[in-house]
Amino acid sequence: MKDEKNSLVGIPLKERSQDDIRKIFAGEEEDVIKSFLALHAYACKHHLGISALGHQTNIPAGVLSQCFNHSYNGDYSALAERIDKFFWRLGQKELYGGLRQFVETRLAKTLWTVFEKVRIIRRIHIIQSPEQLGKSRAATEYTAKNNSGRTVYTVLPGGTRNGCGNFIWTLAEQLGIPYSVKMREKRIRIKQTLEACDLVIIDQAHQIFSWADTSVRDFCDYLITDIHADGERGVVLIATNSDLLNDLSRFRRRAGYNVGQLLGRMRNEVLTIDPAEDVIEEDVAALMARYYKPGKEAVRLIHSLAQHEQLGHFGLVDDILNESWTRAKAKKRDLTDEVVIATAREIVEELKGRKSLYE
Repeated sequence: MKDEKNSLVGIPLKERSQDDIRKIFAGEEEDVIKSFLALHAYACKHHLGISALGHQTNIPAGVLSQCFNHSYNGDYSALAERIDKFFWRLGQKELYGGLRQFVETRLAKTLWTVFEKVRIIRRIHIIQSPEQLGKSRAATEYTAKNNSGRTVYTVLPGGTRNGCGNFIWTLAEQLGIPYSVKMREKRIRIKQTLEACDLVIIDQAHQIFSWADTSVRDFCDYLITDIHADGERGVVLIATNSDLLNDLSRFRRRAGYNVGQLLGRMRNEVLTIDPAEDVIEEDVAALMARYYKPGKEAVRLIHSLAQHEQLGHFGLVDDILNESWTRAKAKKRDLTDEVVIATAREIVEELKGRKSLYE
């Protein structure tokens, strides 16, 4: 049996049969085997490799690769539960309208161009904008298409004072480094793993200023020495509702930290996304077309709402369409402009009632 398992190591998922998957997981609980068989079938049906599968399931690609080669040292049962939850969420999204393909908006293409440029010039670049404009989705889609170790996407943790330490733990998991590995060893393995990487995208970068000053200092130093590593790779920092350079300036004055080493590695140009200019009608129409063929009146209304400050932008578009979809399905009818327009007006009225939250 061991020889049979070894013979399957490294073979792409699409080239493996269900029997091959059973051989790989021989010895595991039947429920675990069934979960991974279902995941393999899903990957084959949708033509997904390990990287894209990791992106969809939110299980690190490195972990999935180890699992399908039966070299994972963690808890297979815990991963099987995550797989089961993934399939449960798929069913819920189908019911409530959330299962829709990614749309290459003009804004997403602009961000992808920035990612490519930073990959080549190997500097640190800041992207910032209001919330719900598709920055994170564009970054994760880009990562899925440009992975194989070359691109790493990670998210800074919030709700913590020891942010840098938590960031290192999160990054280690993203790179498939076992949870049980001690911090010192994690840092060594992260550095080794990133040798094959030429772009790191760090989302929610504004979170660092909710950390203790000592943790902000540690993160800036770690970003310079281990992540950017003196130009070994490019780094993109994505922030929401924040001016990172001004925040860094305030941190420098408050904590006496010399930000010159960091600023010297940054591009002078910050990409700031403006909804009034960057949310265009064609993109809104494309987002709506995932659900149905919209008319001009509905597109104009949804576009005007998407440009409005503090309503959620593309997130609001998805909310309106998901709610409209659910209402139409409940009545066993096709989605129409009439339903979308009525739903949009109801949601906007609800949001007006929360105006005080934004002031």
